[in-house]
Amino acid sequence: MRYYLFHKCFIAWIALFGLSYHAIAQCPARTQLQTRLQRLSDAADITKTAKIDAAQVQAQVTVLQKWQRQWQQCGYPLDSTYINGLLQLGLVHYYRGELPEATQTVRQAIRLCQTARAERSVDQPAKAYYRLGMLLVHQNQPAVETLKQAVRLGQGIRSADRWMGGACLYLANAYYSAGDYQQALSIAKQGEQVASHTTDWPLIAKLLLEKAETLNVLEQYSSARQAAERAIAMSERGDYQSIMARAYRQVGIIAENQEQFIDALRYRQRAFEIARTINDPTAPDYAVSVGNLYYRLGQYDRAVVYFQYGVDNNTNSYAKANSLDKLGEVYQKKKAYDRALRYYQQGLTTIPIHFGNPAITGLPNAQTIQLADQKEYLLRIIQNKADTWLDYAKATTNQQRLHYALETYKVADRMIDFMRWEHIGQQSKLFWRYKTRSIYERAIETSFLLKNTEQAFHFFEKSRAAMLGDKLNELGARQQLSPEQTEEEERLRQNVSKRQMDFAAIIASQPINDAAYRKAQSALNSEQDELDQFRKKLEKSNPVYYQVKYDTAATSLFDLRQHLKRQNASFVSYFVGDSTLYVLGVTADTSVLYRQPLRSYGQNVNAFMNLLWMPEAMNRRANYQQFLALGSSLYRQLLAPVNLPTGRIIVSPDGSFVPFETLSRNAGAPDYLVKDYAFSYVYSVRLLLKKRVDNRSEIRVRGHDFLGIAPVNFAATLKQVALPGSEEALERTANGFHSPTLLTHDNATRRAFLKEATDASVIQLFTHATADSSGQEPQLYFADSTLMLSDLGDGDLSNTRLVVLAACKTGVGANQRGEGVFSLARGFAALGVPSVLTTLWSVQNEATYKLTELFYKYIHQGLPKDIALQRAKQEWLSEVDQTNQLPNFWAGLIIVGDTEPLPRSNYSLWMVLPLLALAGSGVWFWRKRKSKG
Repeated sequence: MRYYLFHKCFIAWIALFGLSYHAIAQCPARTQLQTRLQRLSDAADITKTAKIDAAQVQAQVTVLQKWQRQWQQCGYPLDSTYINGLLQLGLVHYYRGELPEATQTVRQAIRLCQTARAERSVDQPAKAYYRLGMLLVHQNQPAVETLKQAVRLGQGIRSADRWMGGACLYLANAYYSAGDYQQALSIAKQGEQVASHTTDWPLIAKLLLEKAETLNVLEQYSSARQAAERAIAMSERGDYQSIMARAYRQVGIIAENQEQFIDALRYRQRAFEIARTINDPTAPDYAVSVGNLYYRLGQYDRAVVYFQYGVDNNTNSYAKANSLDKLGEVYQKKKAYDRALRYYQQGLTTIPIHFGNPAITGLPNAQTIQLADQKEYLLRIIQNKADTWLDYAKATTNQQRLHYALETYKVADRMIDFMRWEHIGQQSKLFWRYKTRSIYERAIETSFLLKNTEQAFHFFEKSRAAMLGDKLNELGARQQLSPEQTEEEERLRQNVSKRQMDFAAIIASQPINDAAYRKAQSALNSEQDELDQFRKKLEKSNPVYYQVKYDTAATSLFDLRQHLKRQNASFVSYFVGDSTLYVLGVTADTSVLYRQPLRSYGQNVNAFMNLLWMPEAMNRRANYQQFLALGSSLYRQLLAPVNLPTGRIIVSPDGSFVPFETLSRNAGAPDYLVKDYAFSYVYSVRLLLKKRVDNRSEIRVRGHDFLGIAPVNFAATLKQVALPGSEEALERTANGFHSPTLLTHDNATRRAFLKEATDASVIQLFTHATADSSGQEPQLYFADSTLMLSDLGDGDLSNTRLVVLAACKTGVGANQRGEGVFSLARGFAALGVPSVLTTLWSVQNEATYKLTELFYKYIHQGLPKDIALQRAKQEWLSEVDQTNQLPNFWAGLIIVGDTEPLPRSNYSLWMVLPLLALAGSGVWFWRKRKSKG
């Protein structure tokens, strides 16, 4: 009935407009034409219908074109009314499927907005860019840039709130489709807040659904359900059936994640019924949603019925590919591997990436997959296909199928790189690092079964510190800029940093001021967009900048062996899977990959580290014996299987650092590995071997080879105890350097550190720090304030060769699975510092001062950093009493990164320079005398 009444009303208005058009010979008044356009737009608001009627759309196109010609023939100015007419015409062209005509018409409206500023209304630029962004929605990057422009142009204009909200809706969806969930959530929230000033209930409901969908993916189920249930209430307010169906489905998805399966099935089936009743073209997606739940419950035959409905009735390529992928998953569970692979291949050829190979062994190449708009769909199919090949190979002990699995995992690995580059928010990147970790575990398993240690090493490397690698790539890319470009980028980065602090301050205030929040968020988005645009221009105009920034050249096992040969060292890495522990050992001549059940590895590591963090507990004999037993167990799991020679060992851990020095070969008596091994740790081999851009000239007129920080006392507001003895320890440490700069007491401020650090070769800090594994952001204390991990940001310490963080737990932080520990030490590594001496627990002050002095003693003898630290610990153990020999006192310091000796040439050059200058003057004077003679 609703559509019948709409149709009769629409035809009546068309007839009236047509009669009046032909009845009036002269031009109607301008206000009369304005009224007609408004009535036409109101009577035929296509955006509120569930299904588009072709006849209605064609009728509106005809009438709008007549209206446009009449306005022009009457000589009326091309003002805001005319622009609205163009935008309405563009919209109906779009619903008629005439995308080129729609785009051309809306671009014409945009040009008029730019040239006829006095004639157009203030909100029309935002409206025009919103409409253009909507038309470009299938061209992800152009759509995003256009929609961002709509948001920018609508800021501070209340009449533009509807268009800003609409732009945020499409923008949030674009970020969600690209897997950038942090950015999608931020934009959805912004859109919701803007749209709340309007009475556009459908828009508000849709934004709530975008928010709910993103929160659900981020596993914030309670908040997600609240948003979806609000969307249901809002859709019921105006009987918006299509929105209601989406909202019911979303609640059903969230209920499943909350393991409320009865609710989940009821909501999803209700959504499917509504969608079918109103002939919603996306009804097949609702069917697939019901099928997903039956699949989760193990009712595969029921799931197949709904998935097949999705395949048979879907017109959207990505949605149909998703339905095919789901069918593949069912038959993979049923162990019908050939059939599963055929469905996956159909899915790959259905996605619009110009890939048409029907053979189940066929795979799209890197250039093809990079062009995919919605890469999440593609990655899921490729991952499922690889997993199926692996399961099929294991079930049939077929080597060729293992090779097919390996090649498919390689494609998935490449896709993960492409997706990470597209994401903006750090949380989104971390989400995908976590989500894709299972791909690397299965890829390592495939490599193990193939006895292919080269590929296993590759996947070990790609499973960790990829975001840190991106940071260092970006740092290297900035070295390719001209001084003017460097200055401009620095200005833009500082603007973003300031806006971030402003926005954080408003969020921290209670209650949050709505107007201030909106203003601060808009300002932050604007500054971030400007920085992003600047960097995109650099990528296009500077090929070397682009090449360095997106460098994915993998380090090979051969590269690692060559490095080990030069260093006379060995290497060990491990990967902690869901049920399996993989250990990779490499020397200059050999490599071995070992697999073992995970068993109680996680509990052993936690118990072992807890004892190291509690020195008072280690004084009890039972605890100490437990510590030795745990250490011996970890030794047998992590090091003994690969049988590396004594000497130098580089450790690439999976997650948090385990101090190998403290592992005991004997479970009953202390036989610490520090006696025979010098350990160093790396985030990944690729970062260790990465060529470093060194801005440091051999001779510096200004600067210092050593910057020492020791606040000793701290501002009362920081609530930190004093560190007596730290100033004296700093002075003793600085004695071995030629041009030290020391900041102590009130001079050891945060600002002074940031100012001096960029010009120092070695940075030494004796201070406090806080960090834990709960996700609390690590921070470093100065005399007046703190430095958060995030404050290090995008800075540059590429002149610095070594940072010594002699403060508590600077190597500790939240372990982001699939990426690594976010600690202060990692923060300095991201600034380009190749070596960081860091701490793993709350170290004892006097022991730290002494060990640091001993470390520098051996550094000044020209020893590599790992050996210098080993010698320092050995000397400590040989001199102290039995209590101080507990590992809590001496093992907390570890070296992360490059272990090369500190260059000694800089020290001698300062002494040689005057002599060289004097000798040069003598030669010049002698030649002058000779020429006169």
